[in-house]
Amino acid sequence: KGNLITVPAKFKIVSNEDTGNAITVDKGIVIEDATGTETNGSQFVWVPVGNITKKDGTQIEISLERCSFSDEYTGSYANYIEEDKGNETVALKNYGNEIAKNITNFKSSVKANEGYYIGRYEARKNDENLTEVKTNSIWNYISQQEATLKSQAMYNNLTSVTSDLINSYAWDTAIVFIQKSTNQKYSSQPSLNQEQKPLQTGTTNDKQCNIFDMASNLREWSTESSSNYGAPCVMRGGRYYWSGIGTGARGSVGTSTSQVDIGFRPILYINTNS
Repeated sequence: KGNLITVPAKFKIVSNEDTGNAITVDKGIVIEDATGTETNGSQFVWVPVGNITKKDGTQIEISLERCSFSDEYTGSYANYIEEDKGNETVALKNYGNEIAKNITNFKSSVKANEGYYIGRYEARKNDENLTEVKTNSIWNYISQQEATLKSQAMYNNLTSVTSDLINSYAWDTAIVFIQKSTNQKYSSQPSLNQEQKPLQTGTTNDKQCNIFDMASNLREWSTESSSNYGAPCVMRGGRYYWSGIGTGARGSVGTSTSQVDIGFRPILYINTNS
């Protein structure tokens, strides 16, 4: 359809639509780690930014942006601090939370490459290695600091990409991408998994544009900050046991928080100088 997709070295496109993998951008293009290392088989979905053509030939425009989705959620958006300010104000890290590796580089990469990659699944765990392999167990009981450091180290051995914990721009833009691609208000989607415990391989009916569980299973850490000194770590999305909160919601807790209903999700962006 003339859409740009930048595939980093050591990854391959998974493109069999019959098995749920897309052949057009609006359906969610999946790439898979082919490094042969401990992250091998990890999958990520391309989130396009700019003007794209959908499978049916119609065009949509997606901007990289933070969204409050305030018409669907009554929380105080003003209490949540974007990562730009986090990089400029070192005192934020004194709250104990970790911020994005380099939000300026992320935004520059997205502009240059017209998109970025989001983990297809909530983070998985293979021994102590972070993966995006569906059949590995979900990684919960992890603090925001550890989730950030694990995400940032995931692809330290590659020069083609940078990995990081998902930031507020990446989370919100992915929701907008889903909404415009599927013509639904996914930002207010309550949990589709009303189980008494999190599902180890995710929720089978919460897949949008090949991205799983933004509304369901675990709430997810981000690198966004809260101005609440006692609760600077920001979570996004829905959780398995409660349908009263939407995908676009934000919540914050303390730095020592590590519990059953919170996980995380890494992102990838192309190194423009590689």
